[in-house]
Amino acid sequence: MTAALTQRSRSQWEGKLCSSPRNQGKRGSLSEQDLLLGGRAKPSSLNSDMMATAKLGNEQLKETLDKLQCHFTWMLGVESCSPQHLLQKLDVEIKHTDHQNQVALLGLQAYLHQMSNQSDEALQSLRTAEEYNDEKHPPTSTAGSLIIYGNYAWIHYLQGSYQEAETCLRQLQQLCPSPWDAQLIPHIQALKGWSLLAIRARNGERARECFNTALMLEPDNSSFRTGLAVALYSSWNFSWQPDIEREARIQLEKIVDKQPNNYRAKIYLARLLEKVAGNKSIDLVKECAQKSSDPEVLKLSALFWMPRSTERALQIIQRALQQDPGYHLLYQALAKCYKQQWVKAKEEDKNKILCKAIRDLQQIIQEHPDLDLTLAKLQLAEFIGARDPAKEKEILMELQEKINTLSLRCQQALNLSWGKYFLYREKSQEKAKARFMECYKIPVQTDHRRDCGRRLVKMAEIYKGKGNTKAASAIYHFLQEADRHRPGNPGH
Repeated sequence: MTAALTQRSRSQWEGKLCSSPRNQGKRGSLSEQDLLLGGRAKPSSLNSDMMATAKLGNEQLKETLDKLQCHFTWMLGVESCSPQHLLQKLDVEIKHTDHQNQVALLGLQAYLHQMSNQSDEALQSLRTAEEYNDEKHPPTSTAGSLIIYGNYAWIHYLQGSYQEAETCLRQLQQLCPSPWDAQLIPHIQALKGWSLLAIRARNGERARECFNTALMLEPDNSSFRTGLAVALYSSWNFSWQPDIEREARIQLEKIVDKQPNNYRAKIYLARLLEKVAGNKSIDLVKECAQKSSDPEVLKLSALFWMPRSTERALQIIQRALQQDPGYHLLYQALAKCYKQQWVKAKEEDKNKILCKAIRDLQQIIQEHPDLDLTLAKLQLAEFIGARDPAKEKEILMELQEKINTLSLRCQQALNLSWGKYFLYREKSQEKAKARFMECYKIPVQTDHRRDCGRRLVKMAEIYKGKGNTKAASAIYHFLQEADRHRPGNPGH
């Protein structure tokens, strides 16, 4: 990218951010107001906003806080996720992904703690973020400080400590002498991008936009390039769009060449290469499983091996659990591994595997009441149902009572489990169909949703074969409508 193009991109983004009349026509600089308030400010300055806060009280303070750039204003989409699940997942991110921005992740941790009414833990996360925020590397550190103090201000406000919130706003003002150029924009965008990625796959496209914006302004920044590659993979993992898959593969190959110890990038690339370069994909997974201590990388390595060798997958999971027994997603992978073993076993071995799976999963759930083990509980219910369908229904009913607290993915999984229960235990195709539809209506592309889609198509074929074309057409119409409204669909 030429210097002229970079300057033009910078000017375009200044135009978007500098929305107040007094800044129109100024190029190459941002006022402190525009920088802090993300371009949504009124013509008054931040300083006068704070003076008005003292006069108008909490309402004006809230208006000022709403204009900050931080985790509390980014609309990260955590509402449909379990805070417990996100915090447990984030602990692993913070420990094992040093190529990511720790300030972004710790700020996100603070936000999630505050949303769970854990203010002390939230403030501690921000204090840790300050320790990671190296002042020797501006503008990265300045952008980090803006996010940290924005989060501080919000937490104090939500605690009812309004004077402390105003003090944080004054500290924000001191961080941004006026006039200020646009150099902070890409770093703020990157902080937002990493935060979006740490939440869930469906944020991949928004994160991609953040890193593309950052790279327009700093095209040679390797950290931004890494973020874009991960965002593309995340976007593909949600949408399964072929064009995104190709672009993600290209970008991840570049990252892997430049960062040979980035095992997250390697395991993501391995998954993308699985169908187009099988041998290279296997080599990457072997290397990740051998050299990485990141439990997320080991979990993905185990899932890769599961259809090929449940024994190898189980060994990887057990090693990961020895290193990080608090990572709940490993137990979900373990439950899935037991299911594969059970399905593939010879008839004379099935009962032995079933007994061990039930015993191990019951012990895990009992020993880890603080972990989000919904998917492991669903697998346990299926195992138990092979012997005692009434007990399986009891477990499903317990989870159904908590469905509004479950993530969208877990809601899908619960509906799928109900559908299979009605189909195989109660022999009720209509009840099963209703549950499969409930799962498919949830607009997140997962294995659970795809499974329900296949089952519904099979039901439609059965209806058609029996001459009930009306019922078959209703299912096909339902599937088309559900897909049309799913995010990531080109027609959406």
